[in-house]
Amino acid sequence: MAGPEAVPSLPVADLESDSLLGTFPEGRRLVGTRCGQCGQLMIGARVVCSSCVSRDVARVALPATGVLYSFTRLHGLSGKHSGGEGVRPVGYVDLDGGVRTLADIREGSTPLRPDMRVELGTDGDDWFFTPAAGQ
Repeated sequence: MAGPEAVPSLPVADLESDSLLGTFPEGRRLVGTRCGQCGQLMIGARVVCSSCVSRDVARVALPATGVLYSFTRLHGLSGKHSGGEGVRPVGYVDLDGGVRTLADIREGSTPLRPDMRVELGTDGDDWFFTPAAGQ
């Protein structure tokens, strides 16, 4: 006697939108989601919590400041994200509030270093982080 046929488990599409930049009363910010069940804060407009899978979630503006955790420079690139010389700095930013994201970094005249304060910048639909004033 054969048992019931196994039903394959399918992934849950947890993002409501691919866009991470939104307009809030505070201005242009990265879009986040806060879970009403467990309090988890996540990047992106989610339909379920990535921690407890609750659907009790709300769209929020993520903080515009954080700390550069780690970075690297991608070399040999061309185009608008190359930093003008074929180099594109990217890094992990720990936003105030606990969310970590991989982002473009625009360093300007301030050399990048881990643990430096950074702030969100926007240019049209593009977003990036720059060293915070006073760094």
